[in-house]
Amino acid sequence: METMPRIADENDDRLDAPIDHSERLINKASQAILFAVGLAVIMAAVVGAGLGADASQDTSGARLGGDFPAFYAAGSIVWDGDIDSLYDPARQQAAQDELGLDGYLAFAYPPHVALAYAPLGGIGFQVAYLIHTIVMAAAFGLAVWLITPMVPLLKRWRWPLLAASFTFFPLISAVGGGQNAAISVLLLAGIWRALHEDREVLAGIAIGLLVYRPQYALPMIGLVLLSKHWRAVIASISTIVATWVLTASTRGVGWFGEWFEQVGPFIERDAEVNATNSISFLGFLQAALSADSMVALVAGVTLAVGVVATLMFLWVNPERFSLAQRMGAAAVGIILISPHTMFYDASLILIAGAALLAESEVVPVRVLAVLWLGALTHTFSKDLGATPLAIVVTAVFVAFVLRALSVGSVAELSMANKELA
Repeated sequence: METMPRIADENDDRLDAPIDHSERLINKASQAILFAVGLAVIMAAVVGAGLGADASQDTSGARLGGDFPAFYAAGSIVWDGDIDSLYDPARQQAAQDELGLDGYLAFAYPPHVALAYAPLGGIGFQVAYLIHTIVMAAAFGLAVWLITPMVPLLKRWRWPLLAASFTFFPLISAVGGGQNAAISVLLLAGIWRALHEDREVLAGIAIGLLVYRPQYALPMIGLVLLSKHWRAVIASISTIVATWVLTASTRGVGWFGEWFEQVGPFIERDAEVNATNSISFLGFLQAALSADSMVALVAGVTLAVGVVATLMFLWVNPERFSLAQRMGAAAVGIILISPHTMFYDASLILIAGAALLAESEVVPVRVLAVLWLGALTHTFSKDLGATPLAIVVTAVFVAFVLRALSVGSVAELSMANKELA
């Protein structure tokens, strides 16, 4: 359980106060926004906006599903029983040819992710995209439900906060663009809730499932190890082993080496193609300077080491820093230290936002508004050659950690005074 008290709790007078007319209007407006966004996605899927058109045929260059064709094609390859060819560029392109893409979108996730997408690969693309979008939206909704006990303000301001979060540029881009960042948000929310309730095995299982993004799962294992959540560590490793066994049953025991050898070149190419979308230290600096810049490499690695050291300090001192503070910092930190982090992965900032709300008496509207607007700076990435969102994410991490250090120091001083008394 958390060792530090939250500033707000379920008995807070502000939370129990009757809802007035203005609050009802805000709730109704928020519900309308969410309904409009959902309707727009459904209409796009039904009409098939951009489906079958590439940049040479459609002046907008738009296509239905964004990056979803890569996942859909991978699922269809598995569905056809051809998983051995999953990472063959020619096979991936053949699976995407009917979607009208100019070239193909490479799939580089571990094989078990393609297995999860196999059911979608057996149905029509438009229906599959619609189902995927609904599932991702539901995953985020479930994440909000999971963290509600730790964030009392969500009980009163659920709809406005949901509307603000779902329209947060990285998240809505991920959900509408066929990406699965909402699953990462859900798993981190599950880790937080499970640790909050001392259900370490469940926390470990959630961390193990996060291995579909190894760059996130591995740091989380290290952090729970530092805070001595031994059962969580064992459960996470056990889940990863189970995942390896499942994949080995379909691709053989040497699948990991084969997969890494095949996706390594892709990651390097993607780092160049998507340089303006990268929000990690290394990716951003290489985009701003050059991929071969030694300054970018040294600075990126140095900054990443600094974040790792900061996270280690927070997690090795659970008696000083609350679980909310540690989870919020970890959610932002892991996207900065990963060498391959795209702008939609900034969806994890929402966990830090929830952690801030967990220790606030009222919703910090100005702070959240600045963050919401700051995320829109990514729209200037193509013109600037690198995304300003990386700077926003870094600022969030620094501000969040400084606040945690300040609150932690006050709590530590208060405890010391009580002991002296």
